[in-house]
Parts: sequence; C-alpha cells; structure tokens
Amino acid sequence: MKTFKIKNVLIACFTTLLFTACTADIVRDPSPVTNPNSTNVYFGISNTNSPVLSIDQTSFKVAIGRKVTDKAQTVALTAGNVYGDKFQIPATVTFAAGEDSVDIEIVVKDLELMKKYHISISIDQEQTLPYAIQTVLPRLELSVIKEDFAPYANGTYTSAFFEANWPQTLEYSPSTKLYRFKDCWATGYNVTFKWDEAAKPGEVNIIGTTNSAGTYIYLQTGYIDATYGMVSAYYPTADINYYNSNTKTFTFPIKWYVSVGSFGVYADTYLITQVL
Repeated sequence: MKTFKIKNVLIACFTTLLFTACTADIVRDPSPVTNPNSTNVYFGISNTNSPVLSIDQTSFKVAIGRKVTDKAQTVALTAGNVYGDKFQIPATVTFAAGEDSVDIEIVVKDLELMKKYHISISIDQEQTLPYAIQTVLPRLELSVIKEDFAPYANGTYTSAFFEANWPQTLEYSPSTKLYRFKDCWATGYNVTFKWDEAAKPGEVNIIGTTNSAGTYIYLQTGYIDATYGMVSAYYPTADINYYNSNTKTFTFPIKWYVSVGSFGVYADTYLITQVL
C-alpha cells in the first residue's frame, strides 16, 4: 500500500511539472525592426556566384545597387573571409547622389590555382529590407577560383546539330594537363578533355559523366529545347580517336539527347588554324 501511494504522488508531481512546462510562456527576442529610411541596398543580379579568375588576374568586381538614390550615401559591408590577406574586401560602398549602382573591387593575392575559396559579403541590415519579397539579396555567397587555362590554339568550331560555326579558342591548363573549349555552346558550359598529342595523338578523353553502361561520356550543353528541356551531348567511348593530326581537326561524333530520347548523331568538329 505504501509503495502504491508513493507511485501516485510521483505521478501527480510529474503531471504537474509537465503541465507547467507546457503552459509556460515562450519568450523570444523580437525580430529586428526595418529602418524606415532604408535605401534598400542589394547585390546586383549581374553578379556571378562562381567568379573564375585568370592566372594573371589580381582583382574582380561585385555590383551593388540601391532603390533610393536621391542622396549620396556610404553603406557598411561585412565580409566573411577566413583566408586573411588573400582577399581584400572593402568595408564600405559609396554611392553618389543619383547613383543607383556601383562596383566594388575585391583584390586577390597568392591564390592557389584550381582551388575554390568561399567568401561572403553582407550589406548593413539598416539599409536593407529584410522582410520584403524581392529578387535581389543583401548577402552574396561567392566561390572564387583562379585557373591557369590559357589560349593554346585558335580555330573554327562547327556544330552540325546547331547548324552553326564560330571562332573558338582552345585553351590548355599546365597544372591539370587539360584542354578546354570555354563556353562552347552556351555561356558557362565548357567542353574539357585530356589529349596527349605526343604519346597518343588521336585519343581524346572527354571529362564528364559516364552513363550506366559505360558507353558514353555526357555533358549538358546549356541549350534548352522549348519542348524537351536541356539538351545533352553524349560522346561515345568505344572509339575515342577524335583527332586527325594530318588535317588538325577534332571530330566529335556526338549523340544529342533530351529527357525523352535522342535526336540522333550529328558531329561537331574543331579545326585548328593557329597554334599559339
């Protein structure tokens, strides 16, 4: 009987504590109040989140805009940078009266080649609209890389699928021993490959994603078909002798795919007209 009474007392105490905890008021810090005099400063939509710097580049620019432009203004910036003096990021941005957009310059020093560096920049919250729904943002996240791709050859790129040809520079990276057609079919969509002209002059190894059967290496082209979406280029792996040293021509027998299937095989070619 004594044990039963003690159990009842413990249960009653636990229930009281649980009820008290559940009904206690939750206190939280109030959300920051929007500055009524905010000029709504933001990072421009023209900025890229992945700046790629050339081997001899020592700085790059970031565009910052504002909505209210009637007065001259200096706005504080806060940098998220764990790399010390490798990045020199301005502490402020200054607008002249009537000016709605300016560029700040970020200076870089002693960056390792082909290594990604993450930094961030935030605008003083007093000059933003933190609760407004808008397409521009008061914080910019950047992944910066310096590469050593440099022009290797000039030539003409021809695409049977796109029914077009254009001047194209073939680039080479000594640190990675890779070649590249930068922005081949669309901006931001490169074709990168390994090619040892001395040892195996004909063989070209495309850098991309291997399909499940191992029969193709594929890349997205950046071209969006109005009906079927992104078009991808599939390079066959059965025969990778894509280069003819006699004609100085690369021939890529690409199979062009979308989500529902293939458009068929249409070759892209690149004729080297000048080795730099």
